[in-house]
Amino acid sequence: MKSWHRYAITLVGGLAVGLGAAWALTGSGLRGGAIENGPWSTSLGYGTKATDPITRAVVARAGLLALPAKETVYWSAEADATGATLDGNCRYRLSGPALDARWWSVTIYDEAGYLVANPAKLWSVNGANVALDTNGEWRVTIAPTKPADGAWLPGTKGQPFHLTLRMYNPGKAFRADPQKAVLPQIVKEGC
Repeated sequence: MKSWHRYAITLVGGLAVGLGAAWALTGSGLRGGAIENGPWSTSLGYGTKATDPITRAVVARAGLLALPAKETVYWSAEADATGATLDGNCRYRLSGPALDARWWSVTIYDEAGYLVANPAKLWSVNGANVALDTNGEWRVTIAPTKPADGAWLPGTKGQPFHLTLRMYNPGKAFRADPQKAVLPQIVKEGC
């Protein structure tokens, strides 16, 4: 075998291994951030120049046009309160008190990071369209079938999903200690 063949094979092999490793390393999406709070995780480095290259690659691959934490904090959850993976066959209660942010939204995504396909064409709820009850809390049902009343995010039967909570202009108290912030609970009510 000629020496240039060996160099070409080595080069192609090295590129394949390197690209495969990079793809695997950045494939976790926004889950597994540096800050954990119940089933939610985030990194306050999203959207900043100071972020390490791997986090920047994860953000780019996830398709998140991230703003810095003083403007928006992005939380991701792929499990319920017990740690079980979120399952489109099941019914969940997503609830909590008003969040310490000017505005917030929760969006449902499939495992590949795309909006969950559903006939209702609903993918997100936000602080402006979810009413607070008499206790000052809000509630959203996540299930394949629409509940009789209240806010709803459709899950798709047979399809795992994850949630992204975006908190726009989070308050100073929240930014001071996000690990202790009161975030929405994700409770499985049945399958």
